[in-house]
Amino acid sequence: MTVSIGHYLSNMNKLTNQWNRHNYRDRDRQRLYLKDIDCPQVWHDKLREVVPPSIFYLNDSTGDVGGPGAVDEPNPHAPGLRKSRGVARAGDLMSCLPSAMRAENLMCYIGHEGTYTPAHREMCASLGQNLMVETSGTLDPDGKPTKPGSSIWFMTESKDRHLVSEYWLSTLGHDIEIEAHFAQINAWKSAPFTTYIVEQKLGDFILIPPLAPHQVWNRGTRTMKVAWNRTTVETLELALDEALPRARMVGRDEQYKNKAMIYFGLSRYSDLLKHVDHQTGSVTDHQLTLDLKYSPKIRQLQKDFRRLFSLYTRILLAEVLPHNPRDDKKIQYLPFDGNVTCSFCRCNIFNRFLTCTTCIIPLENGEEDTYDICLECYAMGRSCKCISGYKWVEQFKWQELTEKHERWRQQIVASEGGLTEKSALPLHMEQQYMRKKSLAAVCQEQLRLRPWTDPKKPPPEPKLSKDADESRVNADGTITVKKKRPQVALKGHIRNHVSNYFEPAWKQSACNCGRAYSYGNLFRAFDKMPLTVMEDPDWQCPHCLWICSCGKCRKVAGMQPYEPTGTVLGYDTRRVADPRSTESLVDFRQSNFEWVKKAGDDSEDSRRLSRRVDEAEAAKSQGPALDDDHYVNEGEETLITNGPDDGESLTMQTREDDIPIDPLLGGLPSNGIQTVRHNRVLNENLQNGENHEPPHLFVAPSAVMLDQRHLGGGFTTDENGIVFQYPDPTDPDPTVPQYAPPQVEQRSQPARSLDQNKKRKRSDTRDNVQTDMLDPNQANEQYHKAQVKRTLADAKRNDRYIIAEAAMSGKS
Repeated sequence: MTVSIGHYLSNMNKLTNQWNRHNYRDRDRQRLYLKDIDCPQVWHDKLREVVPPSIFYLNDSTGDVGGPGAVDEPNPHAPGLRKSRGVARAGDLMSCLPSAMRAENLMCYIGHEGTYTPAHREMCASLGQNLMVETSGTLDPDGKPTKPGSSIWFMTESKDRHLVSEYWLSTLGHDIEIEAHFAQINAWKSAPFTTYIVEQKLGDFILIPPLAPHQVWNRGTRTMKVAWNRTTVETLELALDEALPRARMVGRDEQYKNKAMIYFGLSRYSDLLKHVDHQTGSVTDHQLTLDLKYSPKIRQLQKDFRRLFSLYTRILLAEVLPHNPRDDKKIQYLPFDGNVTCSFCRCNIFNRFLTCTTCIIPLENGEEDTYDICLECYAMGRSCKCISGYKWVEQFKWQELTEKHERWRQQIVASEGGLTEKSALPLHMEQQYMRKKSLAAVCQEQLRLRPWTDPKKPPPEPKLSKDADESRVNADGTITVKKKRPQVALKGHIRNHVSNYFEPAWKQSACNCGRAYSYGNLFRAFDKMPLTVMEDPDWQCPHCLWICSCGKCRKVAGMQPYEPTGTVLGYDTRRVADPRSTESLVDFRQSNFEWVKKAGDDSEDSRRLSRRVDEAEAAKSQGPALDDDHYVNEGEETLITNGPDDGESLTMQTREDDIPIDPLLGGLPSNGIQTVRHNRVLNENLQNGENHEPPHLFVAPSAVMLDQRHLGGGFTTDENGIVFQYPDPTDPDPTVPQYAPPQVEQRSQPARSLDQNKKRKRSDTRDNVQTDMLDPNQANEQYHKAQVKRTLADAKRNDRYIIAEAAMSGKS
């Protein structure tokens, strides 16, 4: 049945009124949820006006207009030229892809009471943004009564993601990667992690952290939301480490082309840094040179460039093949267009993959539907029914990729001032330091080991031995027939240590001790993926490691049977994979419950869940911190020399108007030293001894520090005289006014105003307070208020008002 959006909107009241607190679980009632609707262009243009540019959809630069590295560009709104944005990293690395390769993820969602989104995580570990743009009130335009619209969000922390996943698997019996279960209230109440419940109303903007599980329930007659996702260097690291391997297990398609994003992101960042080098060498103004050289945004771009380069190195190392000129000529070249996907897991393939020369289906339009398999899936034992006999294909010339790797490496070394201990190594040296086989080498080895099977012929029948059945006459005259297991031909078979049966050797991993374990047993009983075993040239079996958990080894003295650390439910990928597919090494449909029971960990309070709780608590105990190797501290001091030979130096503070949205939403520490902005005071006039009064600068809001002259008593000072915004808890005088946090309403995402964040007024009995500090006079108070007002105005112009206001009130 086809329903227009207009018909749907006009009948949402009827859809809403059928729901109440008693029938919300009824699956037969009609739920119509318009999801993933393309955002209208007029909405897109309006959102661009109200959403900060750094977190908007497909943002290609977080630089300031006219900032370091900016150039003149045509003004689309008036004749003449205007200054572009300065050089900085992209807010969304999807913008680095060619337009035809980008995933359109600016979507609209329209729902009514009873519609919901099951528990899930954002695709490819990306950052989620969700804005409520319209809701129903108490009356519709025709005067009919309606129910106020809102959405209830059940959210968790990113650091609890492994705990939430295990809770879903072991307790609720669902895999959160499949996105098919909406957890009830009692499930959230009994969960061993913190759940954050947020009611999203009109105008509320919600940020979803990477890999943080969450679910949404819509309330009222109508809710309209706009959502989009952003990819950063942090999310790309999480995608390669966690999100993509998990999505591959359940066959969830990859729409974001993460590896291609790394490649094109490096190319774009390289051009930007070359532009900066060209400007630095061409300008004669010493001040502009300092701006370009020590701009925090440009320095952050350099660090992101280095992180993207590390990910690119990982991709190339995985695809390195043992050098053989004859094999190089056999590799088919297919120009990259970003549209090649794995026929099994549906992930996007960046460069090398395997294609079957037999399983080709002609299409009606004259094209051919080939069976292409990614290297990760083939190492797992996934393939078409041919199993072997594949041909290598690459989408970039290998020499082109390696030449760009070396060119970008030299660019990084030059930006870091030369070779150091932490400098990136050439690709051939990185390969020498690898202690394992590359993914491509594993696949090449498996192509030789696995037999080719004709998919048009039925599988051969197992050969039986001559004495298949053995009969025996008992003393009482009865006959007992002992059934013997069909014995297959022993050629190419070895005995499985766990089952004690002969199985094909290519389906098992043999240890130097002579024992062999099937890849299925290693996966379910010992948490070992096939690739982990295949890539290790010095692999030792569980028996040699004294952790074997089979029945025979459990009786061996000193053996410590291995316990599975997680729950595996098993998932039938035949519903999403290509019909020509099969799993020849491991049947991933099978769970590991039998091995969990053998370990005695099948109780409600399992040790698997307890381990995840401990891991989550350990991750949270580390606290948020910015790694100096990855992030530029916006409040740090930089030492700048005025010349190569004078030996003199000036202290410069980086600008505080670039507090990063990702990965932290808080301010950065400051050492409390009042310094000046580098683009205002540092100039050649200082060298001439001219006395220029530097403009007054308010202390960075991220420092959460105030001058003691503007505060009065009841506040703590450190050894440097810096006053922190909290009272001394050891103060014996109860009459000293205490700092009280601002009172906010109970909604989780309110729009805060300045009035809500003001400190509590002091009582009129301050004359009785004994303090060594002078009371601020009226002039100082007015001066302080002017400073605060000016700082907040600057923050509002730079799209950081909320962060600055929260930092000044002690909420950062």
